[in-house]
Amino acid sequence: MRRFSWLLVGGAVVAALVYAQIGRPNSEAFLRNRNGQALLQTYQLIQDEYLQKLDQKKLDAVIQGGIRGMIGALDDQFTSYSAPTSSSIRSQDLQGEFYGIGVSLSLQPPKGGGAQIIGVTRGLPGFNAGLRVGDIITEVDGQDVTKLEVDEIVAKIRGPKDTKVTIGVRRDGSNAVIKFEMVRQKVEIISVTKAILPGNIGYVALETFANVKVFDQLNAALKEMREKGVKKLIFDLRDNGGGLLDQGCQVARAFIKEGPIVYTRYRTQTKLFCDANGQVQWSGPMVVLVNGNSASASEIVAGAIQDSGRAKIIGETTFGKGVGQNVIDLPNGGELTLVTFEWLTPKKRALNKVGVKPDIEVKDTRFEVPLAFEGTGAKPGETVTLSIGGKTYSAKADEKGKFTFSQTLPPRPQSEDRGQAVLEPEKDAILQRALEELK
Repeated sequence: MRRFSWLLVGGAVVAALVYAQIGRPNSEAFLRNRNGQALLQTYQLIQDEYLQKLDQKKLDAVIQGGIRGMIGALDDQFTSYSAPTSSSIRSQDLQGEFYGIGVSLSLQPPKGGGAQIIGVTRGLPGFNAGLRVGDIITEVDGQDVTKLEVDEIVAKIRGPKDTKVTIGVRRDGSNAVIKFEMVRQKVEIISVTKAILPGNIGYVALETFANVKVFDQLNAALKEMREKGVKKLIFDLRDNGGGLLDQGCQVARAFIKEGPIVYTRYRTQTKLFCDANGQVQWSGPMVVLVNGNSASASEIVAGAIQDSGRAKIIGETTFGKGVGQNVIDLPNGGELTLVTFEWLTPKKRALNKVGVKPDIEVKDTRFEVPLAFEGTGAKPGETVTLSIGGKTYSAKADEKGKFTFSQTLPPRPQSEDRGQAVLEPEKDAILQRALEELK
């Protein structure tokens, strides 16, 4: 009886904190829930009966582990918790003026640890090496980073100008680690690249929406195309991981004369977020290119152009990031990035986890996928070989019989002028199909 009474008293103390933090109606519901009661009791037992007495720092870490557990139970890659020590680190911190590789990382490590790449900027080391949206960074310079916070992983990726960094990633659910060696460069965002192809066909690629000047730069590129007599346009949204919703609206308005562009659906209501305003910047024939890395605002633009019938979408089904988040400051100094709405196309299609299916499906052939394999069971020092397509690849087993191999590929071509697009139609099936469509 004494033990039971003690638990009630302990629970009452924690219950008082619950009332203070989340308000009476919600806290009462929480305390009526047996799982809520179990959560409070577990914390109290750890605090008072765990073999090793925990200091306040460790107890805070226990509570933060509970927060991460709640976020993890949602199984939503776009909802995340950022602890006080790392709350100042945002994905765009890998996109500032410093020496890095030009990728954006998720705030919340995915299952298994590490950090997920949610954006890759064209023309920068990460893109040129072959990193993709969705890759999970598990190693930096051979060191396992799966137990580190995102800000710690960021710190390891950054470094002095022109120094090398090797990133190990897991891709598409595989356990094999693919390694990419890069040279750190100053990371500057160039929103638009352009070129003119044979047949006087204009090419404009939008690299990101994470820039308040996206529309201004796009408008300038389209004006240049008109001045040079270009009559047909290829608008490339491949590898564009999105960014600002309002910039997506403005970009779509550059091509769509009238009608809705995007709706937002909250838990209790759906409303029009923006529509066309008649200020079209390009009214001539065009096609839009997308791939599996086209996400968020890119999908808003592609979805609006597709639903309005303005142009054909060519390429791969897009990433499927059709939700938006709010960032909420928490009492402990941390931040909760919480999914609070999804966006819908003009025909009110929900694209989250579905993506935009192109009108003309073509696989992106620009970049070879590196070969990687790993295993165990070999004798220490033994060479393991794998033959594929007439080529042989080898890995040497370590003292525990483990072996790994990651193929090194040549870097992607790039221009000294990052505003000038580097195009290789003979290696680019999507671009080839776009040219056929316009001709």
